[in-house]
Amino acid sequence: MATIKNVAVVGDSSFPAEATVKAVDYASLPCLEEALRGQDAVVSAMAFEAIQEQKNLVNAAAKAGVRRIIPSEYGNDTLNPKLATVPIYQPKIEVREQCEQRAAQNPSFSWTTVQNASFLGPDWTLDFIVDVKQRKCDVKDGGDVLFCATTYSDIAQAVVGILTHLDETANRPVRISSINTTQNEIIGIAKELGAVENWSITYSKTEEREAEARRRWAEGDHSEEVIAMFINRAFIGQGWGGYFPKLDNELLGIKGLERDGLKDIVKLAMER
Repeated sequence: MATIKNVAVVGDSSFPAEATVKAVDYASLPCLEEALRGQDAVVSAMAFEAIQEQKNLVNAAAKAGVRRIIPSEYGNDTLNPKLATVPIYQPKIEVREQCEQRAAQNPSFSWTTVQNASFLGPDWTLDFIVDVKQRKCDVKDGGDVLFCATTYSDIAQAVVGILTHLDETANRPVRISSINTTQNEIIGIAKELGAVENWSITYSKTEEREAEARRRWAEGDHSEEVIAMFINRAFIGQGWGGYFPKLDNELLGIKGLERDGLKDIVKLAMER
């Protein structure tokens, strides 16, 4: 079984004292190539706004002899043909296609993307689905559409699993989920925990919100509100790639959550 030893992590974070930190110019291919030389893998954690910056990173990694790159995709299934038409996902698709091209040109270079659908934690990630602390929710498409939700720790485990199962994860996405849930289930859990009254509930259809988002995007409105409309369509819209019937959890060592684990997250969100 092939494994990885030397890993370059790209993204803003705090690092232990033994970590080597290098300042780089993402516009400079030679600078990136020099920084990545001697690394076996690159794990990118670039933010949404910086996804395009990965194009030079991919080229530099391939030139520097990196064996595996995990670009910053983390989210929905960008191979889904419906999702591929959504403008906010185009940068991620372009980066993945660039990875495919470099891997075809250089057999020693490979890539893996992590698809985890919705993020899940007792923070803004849960608020985006259901704000259990403020007891607010825009229930989309009836609230019973099943979607995958994944904790930060399980996403981290997916990265570890990729780097310890190189052959099995080469040149493909891995699909993971801590738990499959719905908006109505999360609201129900919050009510079980005592948040019974004073809910502010609205209802919408992701198809209608998508149409509005496309219109506003075409008019130049690239606001967070418009981006959120697209994201909601992606992970809640039926057949849009927010639910994975087949997962790579077992291969990657992801144990996931039972309903009690989801309940714990909801409880922490209510208490924060």
